[in-house]
Amino acid sequence: MPQGGKRVLVIGAGIVGLSCALHAQRNGHRVTVMDPRGFAGGASQGNAGVLAFSECVPVGTPEILRQAPSLLFGSNSPLTMRWTYAPYMFGWLYRFTKACSLVNVMRSMAALSALLSRARAAHDELASQAGCAEFIRQHGWIKAFESDASYHAAKPDFERMRDRGVCCEYLSREALHALEPNLNPIFKHAVTHPECAQIVDPAAYTRAFGAEFLRNEGEFIQAEVESLEHRAGSVTGARTRTDRYDADIYVIAAGAWSKKLAADAGSLVPLDTERGYHIVLSGRKEAMTTAPVLWAEHSIVMSPNARGLRITSSVEFAGLKRGPDYRKLMEKLPEVRRAYARPPGHVIAEWLGFRPSIPDSVPVIGIAPRADNAIFAFGHGHLGLTLGPLTGRIVGDLIEGRHPAFDMEPYSAARF
Repeated sequence: MPQGGKRVLVIGAGIVGLSCALHAQRNGHRVTVMDPRGFAGGASQGNAGVLAFSECVPVGTPEILRQAPSLLFGSNSPLTMRWTYAPYMFGWLYRFTKACSLVNVMRSMAALSALLSRARAAHDELASQAGCAEFIRQHGWIKAFESDASYHAAKPDFERMRDRGVCCEYLSREALHALEPNLNPIFKHAVTHPECAQIVDPAAYTRAFGAEFLRNEGEFIQAEVESLEHRAGSVTGARTRTDRYDADIYVIAAGAWSKKLAADAGSLVPLDTERGYHIVLSGRKEAMTTAPVLWAEHSIVMSPNARGLRITSSVEFAGLKRGPDYRKLMEKLPEVRRAYARPPGHVIAEWLGFRPSIPDSVPVIGIAPRADNAIFAFGHGHLGLTLGPLTGRIVGDLIEGRHPAFDMEPYSAARF
């Protein structure tokens, strides 16, 4: 282990935690990473792989709030609520409702834009260091609409994106088919964000960060931090079921498992879990699209990757403990096959993961308000892969006592 520097304990070995660990190592610190699931054991391996630099509009908007009854009760809704879990979500849902006001949407957009505009450079920096830049493909990000109604419903978000400088190129049915001839011409409208990219194997990409961390004499412990000790405005130790660990700095980057640890550090954060599913079809590369495609009507992403065609679902609220239920996503398979000119194959893999979701869609990044040696780095929702390396850079600055290049107040846990 490197000599000198601070002892930094990073809790979480996904893309966010490993990015924090690499930046702390660069600054000469002795870093330990802890996670019971290993490198990329959570959401970092199962996402659609989109580097969504365009997605500055939060999940909650005035339009979404007006759709709430159909989202909660519609049989074909992209949202699934397990009603036995609903009582645990009252506080989160109340804050989500408030976040949907236009003034709060604008505030969230400003905060997200400040991060997203810096995210690509942060990926390039760490991917170059870890030797995994070949996993990044610059193919853009397509949102496709089968009906006029769904396209027109999405237009307010595209207008908001354009106001923030995001490129939104409109494609007619003919233009989309020319761009992606492996799609059947069933989509009347599409919008593409050409500045977006894709990680073709998110698990391998994240594990390359982990391998680089180990090459730099980092220490990895496969164990779950169950609690933090907190006294007199500082974290004084981290406990697993069997052991206690000391550090100078504690970085909480445990994704959907961060809420309890943040509370131990003195902050009650409205973090909940969006359960996300994927299935992988065994499609051949020559039958796939070039870019990932969001099918708006079904809220699924059809993402070509290293193994085949990954189909990711939208949102299920049921907490961390309930078992998987793949039925809703499996019901989409006939539609997915209808979208492709050539058969996209059969199911070869299924997966359930957990997105750490904050009501205003803005991650929690910064020094803990009530623990001067704890740093929060969680709550990235659908943007964890996109914002992980930049979050690591920010955390690296905070460990050094440096102020990042932009205002960090919008990301503070104190906003709650």
